[in-house]
Amino acid sequence: MGIRELREYVAARHGVFDHVEAGHLGVSRSQIRRRLESGDFVRLERGVVGVGGAPDSWLRRARVATLTTRGFLSHQSALALHRVDGFSAGPIHVTIPKRRAVTRAKIHIHRSTQVELASTIEIEGIRVSSVERALLDFGGTSGYRRLEWAVDAAIRQELCQLPELFDIWVRHSIQGRNGCGPMRRLLEERDEADPIPDSRWNRMVGQLLLDSYLPPPVYEHEVCDSSGSVIARVDLAFPKQRVAIELDSVRWHLNRDSFERDPRRKNRLLLAGWTVLTFTWSDYVDNPGLLVRTVGAAVLPTSA
Repeated sequence: MGIRELREYVAARHGVFDHVEAGHLGVSRSQIRRRLESGDFVRLERGVVGVGGAPDSWLRRARVATLTTRGFLSHQSALALHRVDGFSAGPIHVTIPKRRAVTRAKIHIHRSTQVELASTIEIEGIRVSSVERALLDFGGTSGYRRLEWAVDAAIRQELCQLPELFDIWVRHSIQGRNGCGPMRRLLEERDEADPIPDSRWNRMVGQLLLDSYLPPPVYEHEVCDSSGSVIARVDLAFPKQRVAIELDSVRWHLNRDSFERDPRRKNRLLLAGWTVLTFTWSDYVDNPGLLVRTVGAAVLPTSA
């Protein structure tokens, strides 16, 4: 690998790279320095280099911004990159960890304690937050009405769905994040229109537990008796601790029959020596912190 591979790499990334990327492709700093001196490369920011003659564009500037800050494109800039209707090139918004010391002119820098929840991806060579996180961030700075328009557009374009918005909102709100208010208001108005199947809600609760540093649960776990016969299938389980989590609500179950059979299944689990924790949709949405603490008390070892 070398200069030729680097040129191929940056051809799909708006002619921009940093020293770390160059190093991964086998290009040394001395090689970069010689090409800077010859004019083949141009220095754009500290540690960020461009191929000479590459045209300027909003996408090029956005990539430079994410490389120089070591952050990701966010807010309306992320929505523009995701091609959400109504969003286009404009001021560049980048999110970085709260304690990172970065100042850059002509860039809107947002500091966050929840960068690990952003689920970033790469689009056109630019690190960008997920649509769901971008909508949450945007709602925190734009107000309710503009957030409503943005969510309508993203769902209409099939870029996200209400369950994913519930998921991103709950996972962020458990830590007391500012800006969750407009998203909650919107979801409270919309949740009747898009029921969430059990399997999706299971994953959402499981992710909430993982975000809170609890052990990974097992989904749709089959509990067997001493003879090996299945006595129940539970939504989430911690088999080692013999703790089962059941997610109960007529509204979110696929049918009423399955909801009515749940008490009998729970009785069998209790007789088999399992602890059964039952939560509703309201527990998940209105008090996720209590849900996490309850599960943690059941599955984490206690000090003597």
